[in-house]
Amino acid sequence: MQQQELISATITRPDLAGTRPGVRFGLIDQALAPLNGTLGLTHPGRLAQLRRDLAAVVSAEALFSLTDLAGLTPDEAVASLVRTATTVTEAALRSG
Repeated sequence: MQQQELISATITRPDLAGTRPGVRFGLIDQALAPLNGTLGLTHPGRLAQLRRDLAAVVSAEALFSLTDLAGLTPDEAVASLVRTATTVTEAALRSG
């Protein structure tokens, strides 16, 4: 399935959602791995929520929204998403 078909299937064929590649989750899991022995043990639900929260930030959709709609350069968009991911992560570590 090509990328345009995958994106279209998100809306028209939600039953195919499992066939879309989930590369971002592998990257997020690797980044959060140091928390498995701390937050993952004491507050596993909070770590799972952080993983989901970061999935919304670490996405092509977020990048394209900032470049196409907000008019940022690619570097500015990436910097903005890094700030957002940092803020979300810090909030998850503080809450609770």
